Amino acid sequence: MFATILLYLVEVSLRITGVQAAYDAGAFGSWRMTPGMSGAPLRGPRDQHDFRATTNADGLRTKLGRERTPGRLRVALMGDSTVFGWGVDDGGTVSDGLQEALEQQVPGRVEVLNAGQPGYSTTQVAWLVGKVVAAYQPDLLIAFVPMHDFNRVLISDRELLEGGAGPVADLRVWMARNSRIYQVLRRSIWPMTEQAMLLPDQRTGEPRVERVSDTERTRNFDDMKTALAAHGGRVGVGFLPFHADLIGQAADRLGMGWAKEWTSKNGAPLFDARACCGTNSGDLVLADDYGHLNARGNLAVGASLASGVRAALGI
Repeated sequence: MFATILLYLVEVSLRITGVQAAYDAGAFGSWRMTPGMSGAPLRGPRDQHDFRATTNADGLRTKLGRERTPGRLRVALMGDSTVFGWGVDDGGTVSDGLQEALEQQVPGRVEVLNAGQPGYSTTQVAWLVGKVVAAYQPDLLIAFVPMHDFNRVLISDRELLEGGAGPVADLRVWMARNSRIYQVLRRSIWPMTEQAMLLPDQRTGEPRVERVSDTERTRNFDDMKTALAAHGGRVGVGFLPFHADLIGQAADRLGMGWAKEWTSKNGAPLFDARACCGTNSGDLVLADDYGHLNARGNLAVGASLASGVRAALGI
């Protein structure tokens, strides 16, 4: 009893002195881009150049509306900032490259919806499908697995929405959300505690979890599959190239093993664009941001997806 009272008094004292909880719920969430932008200039905190982007009424980087175009199949591309086309002007995204290639190969048959959102994990992708994208009734939705899934965080995206999946996870989530004592202990024991997300290879000994575990990713894709099945649509899994892929120095991609298992089990298509452009294509990334493709790179990657998309659509 005495120990409980003492811990309570310490907790109250830390709150009074201004110590914040380890997890700030307001710093995360299922955001999306501002709706109705028209050639709006954008620049990230580390970027050295502006680019211009247009969004529709749902905050998607497309001119398409929810109503289907008669006589056309619809493909939706989803994922993070690479799918969105961060750093490049309208007309230079992966979706634009796929649209151009399909227009050349099967004119007037397919329209491509860019539903990528900067910073998204597959949990957020699944959330956006349920909230918005399912209403666009895509015949095929390709969700590209982002590296955001594998960043290490205090609370996974699913835990943010639903809480922990068991007593141990519940305790970890509760402490991160509520306990100032836990926050003080973290700061004194583990390095890099002030970083909200650590890279997959940054292991500090702290009890962090992947932003999206394999089990959670399976739920995400199962949920998307169910949402699209309501109108006869299909879900595929995709991987886009990183700079290392383009210069021939890539290692095994995180999530690929999971993707092969899920697509095999569900009879779903797998779109692996990592080898889209050869191993001497380092110039296909932005000069001031190797983490994102430039317009030429996006268009090339999009074009490389066309044959797989046609096969999945049966055209």
